[in-house]
Amino acid sequence: MKRIIIAIACLAVGFSAYAADSNTPTAHPKNISVGTKKSEGKDFFRIQRTYLIEDACGQIIYVYVSAPHGTSNTVMYDCAYDYVMGCLNSNGCYQ
Repeated sequence: MKRIIIAIACLAVGFSAYAADSNTPTAHPKNISVGTKKSEGKDFFRIQRTYLIEDACGQIIYVYVSAPHGTSNTVMYDCAYDYVMGCLNSNGCYQ
């Protein structure tokens, strides 16, 4: 019990000594600038692809995916695939 009291006392002295010499940082002014970036015009183009995905029952599902210019084919296919997988019932057939 005596060791616990000594340990708590040393801990309290250590915390108070640590907090006594702490310096709080001064607030620096924040420089925020807002601007607009000119578009070259190619950002306005969108690409559209059609994916044919066959379910377990033999139905072919046409999925049209539209995305901004520069989107990879893999990302667009994953989007179409996720859509079809979300619409399958327990038999694996498209609803």
